[in-house]
Amino acid sequence: MSDKAKTTQKASTVKAPRALTEDEVRQYLVAHPAFFDHNKDLLALLKPERAPRADGIVDFQAVLLDRLQSEIAELSDVQGSLIHASRSNMTTQARIHDAVLALLEAESLDHLCHMVSQDWVDMLQVDSISICFEQGRNLPENSNIRRLSAGMVDDLLGIDQDATLRGDISANGDIFGPATPLIKAEALIRLPESDLTPAGLLAFGSRDEAFFTPGQGTELLRFLQAAFQARLIHFLD
Repeated sequence: MSDKAKTTQKASTVKAPRALTEDEVRQYLVAHPAFFDHNKDLLALLKPERAPRADGIVDFQAVLLDRLQSEIAELSDVQGSLIHASRSNMTTQARIHDAVLALLEAESLDHLCHMVSQDWVDMLQVDSISICFEQGRNLPENSNIRRLSAGMVDDLLGIDQDATLRGDISANGDIFGPATPLIKAEALIRLPESDLTPAGLLAFGSRDEAFFTPGQGTELLRFLQAAFQARLIHFLD
């Protein structure tokens, strides 16, 4: 017999997998009572037949299974949201760290301000960043520093607030200049008054009206503000 014939004969004798019978499945589950503890996702797939019941009789088994399947679906959604939020937060932190490290490479005040208002835009994936200071103490002339009227920072943030995040806005032209028509969401971070600088703002703008919202944390943005202001004072001192 040729090798080809032997292979054909061998293949013809291979039996297709046999489906398990209901009794075999039952016996397995009885022997492994923790099966569904380790395979909770399968509970959501169960669709037991529900025989007609007499009027007024509640099928508690069906009710409990429906509730369990609903809870499993909700937990799955929550888990997916948490994973997405965690990954997004890690990405944001990495961008913030890169932006702060870039400040260390600034060689002058002009270089620093250009880096923040131009380079940071790409690093942080926003559409505009403005450095703003109120009129008052003299600051070196710089095309990347915008001047605000006295008291405007408190008017925008409130006396006791260090930051505000807003979406679905009409942007302020004094803050964002030529980019104003584009900006639909903003994050305004206070630059506290110092011996060398008047009160100011570090303003981040986005064309996505949901990019900044009041419920978001501001810790990372305030970290950026502190790092920038420390380097700014270094060049002014």
